[in-house]
Amino acid sequence: MSEYLRCFVLFCGILFMGIVIYLLSKRKISERNSMLWLLGSLVILVLSIFPKVLDVLASKIGVSYPPTLLFLFSVFILLFISLTLSIQITILNERIRELTQQVAINKILINKDKVTIVEQNKEDLDTEGKKVKDYVQF
Repeated sequence: MSEYLRCFVLFCGILFMGIVIYLLSKRKISERNSMLWLLGSLVILVLSIFPKVLDVLASKIGVSYPPTLLFLFSVFILLFISLTLSIQITILNERIRELTQQVAINKILINKDKVTIVEQNKEDLDTEGKKVKDYVQF
């Protein structure tokens, strides 16, 4: 790997880590998700500083062309992140469904209480009206 390419990859890793930390500070991503992205940027930084690590790891695993190992790891990491986000989406959809049902129940109860209060007010007006008629003689 040429020095120019190593510097470019190092710059991209630092920039990516900075973006993740910025998004974390602005609460645009959760701490749970940011750990995966920070780990990914750390791997980019390590591989840009020590490119021979990939060569040694590839030879130990038995991969003849080291960049394919990098792509394999990248695919596995992205699949893991996709699975994690799918689980979070499923959990949030279930919570939304439960909250929607609770809001509907609360609206029904509030409307039922309003109807009861209106009926009680009508009865009170009728009885007060009768009492007033009894006391007033025309």
